[in-house]
Amino acid sequence: MPNFKFSVPYNNNQGLLNRISDVRGSDGNGVQEIYLSGPPEYLASGRIMPRLDIEGFTSILGKIHDMGLRANLILNSTCEGLDWYHPKNVSSVIRYVKKMHTEHGLEAVTVANPLYLQRIRKELPKIEINASVLADIDSVQRAVFFKKLGADVIIPDRDINRDLELLKEVKEAVDCELKLMVNEGCLFKCPYRKFHFNMVSHWSKEGKTPKDQFFFNCHHISRIDPSQILKSCWIRPEDLKKYSKITDYFKISGRTRDTEWIINAAKAYLNEGFNGNLLEIMDSNLNEVRVRYNAFVDNKSLDGFLKKVASCDKNCFRCHYCDELATKIINFA
Repeated sequence: MPNFKFSVPYNNNQGLLNRISDVRGSDGNGVQEIYLSGPPEYLASGRIMPRLDIEGFTSILGKIHDMGLRANLILNSTCEGLDWYHPKNVSSVIRYVKKMHTEHGLEAVTVANPLYLQRIRKELPKIEINASVLADIDSVQRAVFFKKLGADVIIPDRDINRDLELLKEVKEAVDCELKLMVNEGCLFKCPYRKFHFNMVSHWSKEGKTPKDQFFFNCHHISRIDPSQILKSCWIRPEDLKKYSKITDYFKISGRTRDTEWIINAAKAYLNEGFNGNLLEIMDSNLNEVRVRYNAFVDNKSLDGFLKKVASCDKNCFRCHYCDELATKIINFA
């Protein structure tokens, strides 16, 4: 049985690095890389992070490398307006990535925009390029496109996390490594998703603080229809082995979380097991549903769940399995 490797988030708190080096999993599972945001003046990302200047960023890169881990720079903005495409701005981003790669040993970048991905591949043939989960790679054809554009690693759309047959087809069609995001916690087929990430991309770049209407809608939907908590395409720590013929590489979401939360989530996945409320190791919407509504899902009550939903055709109007299960296992205090 293969050992699993993990990409773990950095929350711009150096104390996390002191803790993460001590996290070890069962059966040789381990942390392979730390992924992190850089200075937002170069390129935004899909999360709002504490500001980090270039000196602070290069210092963190050095600390990650001193730990014997790889660093992956997140450049997965989905919108920055028309200026994003101005040749001067594109060249500035390329120079920044090139300097981090050649002078500071940056091993990998994660990119959503295919135009930037192409340009980085052209200018930096040896850097590892990850096609972001925000590239919405949910089919063989889209995976093939991103491979041809220069991706080395594909992080599939998490809405296909439970479609094991499709994931196998993607793996067979491209010689990219697949990295599955296990705990993002967004709604399945969320109608707000693209617009939300567009807003966050501007937010992280411009430093303004708009009222986040999107999350309030997602929280409300999850509360009035608890089956959405189950339909969100997370992967339980206990089910990682079900993916061993597809990949041995998994990404833990949670850059905006505190250090203790990240450590607990990392331990759960590296040990392939968790006792307690599954929502405690979920990021994004589901974590907020837990906090806002005291939602509780006993992780052990979901043994066998993946086997059922992996063969589902996702036509919820014919099947009411998740609705019925939600009434039995999801509690709100």
